[in-house]
Amino acid sequence: MMKEFVPCFIIFLCFLSSSCEYKGNVISEGDDAAFERGRSYLKVGREEEALDEFLSVTRRITEAPKSHLQAGRLLLNLNERKDPVAAIYHFRRFLLLQPNSRESEKVRQLIVTAEREIIRKLPGEPYGNYLDSLNLKEENDHLKRQVADLEARLGTSSVTTNPVQADLVEAVSVPASFPEEKTEMSVPHTYVVEPGDSLYAISQKIYGNSSYIDAIFQANRNTLKSKNSLRVGQTLNLPPAR
Repeated sequence: MMKEFVPCFIIFLCFLSSSCEYKGNVISEGDDAAFERGRSYLKVGREEEALDEFLSVTRRITEAPKSHLQAGRLLLNLNERKDPVAAIYHFRRFLLLQPNSRESEKVRQLIVTAEREIIRKLPGEPYGNYLDSLNLKEENDHLKRQVADLEARLGTSSVTTNPVQADLVEAVSVPASFPEEKTEMSVPHTYVVEPGDSLYAISQKIYGNSSYIDAIFQANRNTLKSKNSLRVGQTLNLPPAR
C-alpha cells in the first residue's frame, strides 16, 4: 500500500510545481512585446501598425485595458481602418476592466461619438431625430454649466420652479453687461510629461483626439528637438483648442 502511495504523491507534487510555474509565466500587458511595439509606433506616427499590435495584445491577454483603449481610439479615428462598432467594443472592455479610471468619462463620450458614426451611415437617416436630440441635450447641458459658472462668479443664484425654464430660459437672466462666456474647450496652459507619454497620447488625453500632435510640437520647438524627444517631468506649453 505504501509503495503505491509514494508514486502518486510524487505525481501530485509535480502537478503542483508545474501549475505554479505556469502562473508565474503569465505575461502582463505592460510586459508584452507587442504592447511596447504599439506604443513605439504611436510615437513616430505609424498608427496602422500600432493598431495591429494593440489588437494582438487584446487577443492574447485577458486584462489589457490600455490596449483596448488605444485600439478603440485608433479604430474611431483612422480613416482607412475606421470601424465604430469595433471601437465601441474596445471602449466597453476598457470600462469593464477599469471602471474607476480618470479617463472613464472621456471613454463614455467616445462611445457616444462612435454611436453617432454608426447612425450617420444608416440608409435614409432613420435616427435623424435622435441625433438632433443628442445635440440639443449637449447644448442644453453646456448652457446650464455656463449659467452656473456665471452665477457663482456673480454671487447670485436663480430659483425656478419650471424645469423647462431651469434648462433653457435661465440663461437669459444673466446680466447683459457681463462678458460673454467663451464656448471653447477648456485646456490647461501647461502639461507635465508622465512615464509612457508621447505627443499622440498627450493630444488624446487633453483634446480627445490626435489632431494636435503638430500643434503641441510647434508650441514647444524651443525645448523639443523632435516629436520623440519627450522627457519625464518636462513641462510642455499647450496650444488652445481650435
